[in-house]
Amino acid sequence: MTVTRCVRIVVAAVFATTMLAGCSGSDDEPLVKPTSDTTTSAAATDPDGFTAEQREVADAVQTYVTAFFGRGASPVQPAIAGMVTNDLLAKIVPAETKAIDDAGLQYIGEVTLDPQKVTIDGDTATFEGCRGGGSAAVVKKGETSAGVGSRLVTTSQLTYGLVRVDGTWLINDPRGERVATCAP
Repeated sequence: MTVTRCVRIVVAAVFATTMLAGCSGSDDEPLVKPTSDTTTSAAATDPDGFTAEQREVADAVQTYVTAFFGRGASPVQPAIAGMVTNDLLAKIVPAETKAIDDAGLQYIGEVTLDPQKVTIDGDTATFEGCRGGGSAAVVKKGETSAGVGSRLVTTSQLTYGLVRVDGTWLINDPRGERVATCAP
């Protein structure tokens, strides 16, 4: 073996040892360090900045709106039962049955919901937000797209009152005012 080759082997061994030593760490310091604070609160991770309880209220309203308008030609009662109080259900069912079901109509498409504010006071809550009609429409039963005689679901600023019954948020006072857009 030549001296030059021997020097190369020694240099390579020293270099490899140095690299491996640089990769090792102590038991006190982890090799992989977190890139963010792991103690972030739930409110900071919620897209709307809501607490977990406020998120429950907003989700209850979202579930109701989705069930109401997403039911297609299905009757309203089974679609929203368990999401509203019995008193409200007794008001909605006859009105919606007359306006939609008995008239030979159905909902198609989707609405959007932009939650803006949730206020909770014990077992009562108020949800404020905007419902966008988006692509939702009322059409004749069996139709799959809006056409002559159909009408779009309106965009509305919503204020819904809710009550907590047996740990579940139920809508008991839905109010809406037609607006041109959900823009702030």
